[in-house]
Amino acid sequence: MTINKKKILFAILAGGQSKRFGGGFKAFAKINGITILDKTINKFKKYNNEIIINANNLENFKKINYPIIEDRFKGFLGPLAGIHTSMLWAKENYTNKEWVFTVPSDTPFLPDNLLYKFLEAYDENIKILIARSNGRHHPVIAMWHISLITSLENELKLKNSKIMYWVKKHKYKFVEFDKSQEKNFFNINTQEEWNTAKNIQA
Repeated sequence: MTINKKKILFAILAGGQSKRFGGGFKAFAKINGITILDKTINKFKKYNNEIIINANNLENFKKINYPIIEDRFKGFLGPLAGIHTSMLWAKENYTNKEWVFTVPSDTPFLPDNLLYKFLEAYDENIKILIARSNGRHHPVIAMWHISLITSLENELKLKNSKIMYWVKKHKYKFVEFDKSQEKNFFNINTQEEWNTAKNIQA
């Protein structure tokens, strides 16, 4: 048994303030002439599923031709707020969506087999699937069953922003990627990491 791909909504989380990047939004920094955000979008476009972008500075994203969704919980509460918002959007705007697949907007080299590895790992008893490579987990690169909305909402009301603290309250599973794919999970937080990314072949 597996998941019907059409029951998945893709959500790119760009709700942060890019403080560590030192000015401007890192999602719009370019690598070989393509913005980090566009490189991330391109990884998802091939699946022909709906894509939304979670962002809180709407003026910066107004030229993006995808739904831009603000956090329902205000105050820049981190990725959990973006996951919650994406779940709500899926529930309110689609009748067929059961899962939200999230990735951060600062990880431009995502594996080409990303979705298929998640589908292979599906277990009907599991509500959360999280990417892991070389023993290191990537909690924002994950699939979330929208039945968890209420639980996540309650967690956010407690002002908890630690993803794994909430995850461990539910049945979850790591999706294992080959050690050679570690570079595909390189994420960019600083100008130095941006410069490093320009030399990554992935």
